[in-house]
Amino acid sequence: MVRQVPLTKQTLCFERTPKEHPMRERSATLIHMKIRVDSVEYKCWHEVGHATVCLHLGGDVDFIEFLDGDARGHARARCVVTSEIERSVACGGFAAEFYLLNNSYAEQGSGDERNISQVVFHNATNDREDFWRRKLGSDEAFSEAEDRQFMNHAIESVVPIFNLYLPGMRELVRELFEARRIEGRRVKELLRLGIHR
Repeated sequence: MVRQVPLTKQTLCFERTPKEHPMRERSATLIHMKIRVDSVEYKCWHEVGHATVCLHLGGDVDFIEFLDGDARGHARARCVVTSEIERSVACGGFAAEFYLLNNSYAEQGSGDERNISQVVFHNATNDREDFWRRKLGSDEAFSEAEDRQFMNHAIESVVPIFNLYLPGMRELVRELFEARRIEGRRVKELLRLGIHR
C-alpha cells in the first residue's frame, strides 16, 4: 500500500494482522502491568514504533488507526517517508516489539507456547517486505541472512530512538488504545512530550 507523493517521498502503510479480534481492555492496566504479546496494547506499540521512527528521522505521519471494518482486524500507521529513511521506518514495529520484550515490558500469556522470535518476525512480515522492497509469494520466505540483516538494522539503528521518546510513546499508545485512531497532528504533539532536552 504505497502511494507516490511529489518528488522522492512516498507513503508507506504499515499493517499488522492480529490473531484475534481486538477487545476493549481496561486502560488502567496500560503500561503498569506487563503487556501481553499480541494484545491490543501490544499492537498499539507496534504501530507507534513506526510513527516514532518516521517522525524522528524527518518523515511525517498522516495517522495511526485500527481498521474496525476490516475482517482481518488490521492496524496501521500511515507514514510519509523519503527513500533514505524508508527501511528504518519499516523496522519500527519490529523494533518496538523487541524493545518491549528486551526490557521486560511485555510477555507471552500463560499457555502461549509459541516461539517468541517466530511471533515477532511473523508480526513484521509486511514490514520485512517493505524493508526489502519486494512482496513474497505464498510459497516464499525471506532467507535467514535477510531476516538477520533486518533484525540487526532494527536493533542497532532503530531501537535506540525509543529511549528519546518513551514517555510520549506511552501516552500515544494509551490514546490510540482508547480512541482507535489518532491523526498525525496529535501523534506529533504527544511524541514531543518524550523529547529530552
